[in-house]
Amino acid sequence: MSFVPSPPRSRHWTFTAVATGLVSPVLLWGGWRSYQSWERCLRIQGVRISDAEAEIPDACSGVNAVFVLLMLVGIGYVAATAVTGLCVGVVEGRHRRGFGHRRWATATIVGITAPWALVTYASGYGIGRLLPAPATDLAWAEGRDAGPRILAHLARGGQPTTVHAPGFLTVEAVYLDVLLRYARHYGVSVTYTQTSAVAFGSAGFVAGAMLANAIGNSSAKYRAERIARAQWREHQVARVVLTPTATWCNVSGLWLRFDHAAVMEYHLDNFGAALIFADCEPLRLNGPPAWAHAVLFGYFRFGAPALATLPFLSPIRAALSPTP
Repeated sequence: MSFVPSPPRSRHWTFTAVATGLVSPVLLWGGWRSYQSWERCLRIQGVRISDAEAEIPDACSGVNAVFVLLMLVGIGYVAATAVTGLCVGVVEGRHRRGFGHRRWATATIVGITAPWALVTYASGYGIGRLLPAPATDLAWAEGRDAGPRILAHLARGGQPTTVHAPGFLTVEAVYLDVLLRYARHYGVSVTYTQTSAVAFGSAGFVAGAMLANAIGNSSAKYRAERIARAQWREHQVARVVLTPTATWCNVSGLWLRFDHAAVMEYHLDNFGAALIFADCEPLRLNGPPAWAHAVLFGYFRFGAPALATLPFLSPIRAALSPTP
């Protein structure tokens, strides 16, 4: 099992495809049926729908109100989806993302069920591509660059540099003192209550009450299972100090020691590092200095010669390779 989170997906395209695939046909069908009902009612009353000067009979006022309401809802729906498509297109175009995140199936569904939204999205995407790309986070860029720089320095036979760690008392030298987002991966025990309903009355009332009770119990069970399953917890910003033998994390005022010799797996991605231990919950460290932590961990745990072959350092080695 990998504890490195998967890259974020563009779920808004799936949601849009499902929403437009359901709402557009329903609104179209409802508007057409209400129009037919209104026209039929006027014809029965001897009034033609094309006669602009004719007054709407009282018998058809209710049908006319439903038709007008559906038309207003449809106009609002078209306007909202068009504006949303334009805004999303500008954002994704400016960030240089692929058109529709290259999710061609969902984009096709949106184009069929809400073509105006896809047209405004394409217009916004083109406008966004003409705008300058947003500035990158300098902290992330500098933190990411530090990892390859340290790796190249140590690979050439250099020695890691000690840093000053104010207030941290240890007999070992400190080589990293940074702030990182801290999390642990584990499950918990959750209790929930099952209810039993007793209903009296008609058969339909009793059946409805029993169904509602079953739905409530099922929802409580699902919610308890979702909370109890293993997941990343205790999310917070922690001070992280690295020495040759351990990584120390200050969590809510308490210093926790994670021995490097106890690490069984080390995973690294663009956002942080995950450390898997044999006898305690996995540790996740997110933030710009995570790559520097990975290089120093590999150096002190396996030595300088291993830096060229350690699998978890492959993203950093790739960053060192010249781009063709």
